[in-house]
Amino acid sequence: MRYSLFVPIVALVALGAISGCRSDEPAAQDTSSSVAHVTVPSGTSIEVTLGTNLTSENAKVGDAWTGSVGNGTDGIPAGSTVSGTVSAVKAAEKGDRAMLDLKMTSVTVNGHNYPVNGGMESVVAGSTRARNLGAIAGSAAGGALIGKAVSGTSKGAIVGGVIGGGVATGVVAASDGYQVMLKPGTALTFTTSEAVAVRS
Repeated sequence: MRYSLFVPIVALVALGAISGCRSDEPAAQDTSSSVAHVTVPSGTSIEVTLGTNLTSENAKVGDAWTGSVGNGTDGIPAGSTVSGTVSAVKAAEKGDRAMLDLKMTSVTVNGHNYPVNGGMESVVAGSTRARNLGAIAGSAAGGALIGKAVSGTSKGAIVGGVIGGGVATGVVAASDGYQVMLKPGTALTFTTSEAVAVRS
């Protein structure tokens, strides 16, 4: 009788000891929800330094381009890799102006890639913005041709070259060879169209 009671008692003691050991073990921590995120709001301006050569002469909608963030923003530090595509393009035609438009599609921060939708102002040949970006191929030469045509002298060509920037719109409209050209190193500003959460 004593033996039959002894076995269950030993079993209960052993079970209690095992349970006590398990309760002493530290609980596994769930770190998935403890990662801090920074939300980049919609409407944020991100300056991007272009790393791809693009021209309205041969670019196609959907062509990929890459660049890097020039001015760091909260959550997206300077130097982060940016990817995007050509969203619209129009080659130069006589009586019309070439145009090139890009969109940003993603940014890589600390090894993590995030989809980021961002757009920019289209670059149109002959516009003030295109001249400031140095994005018109041949505008100075066009100005020189106008100067020579007006005066018939090489001096006129020099004057035309000087004023070429001011009359670039007319030059482009009257020619069929003025393309928009965006070279590597060109600084472009994109504006995000929706918020994105980035791991900090």
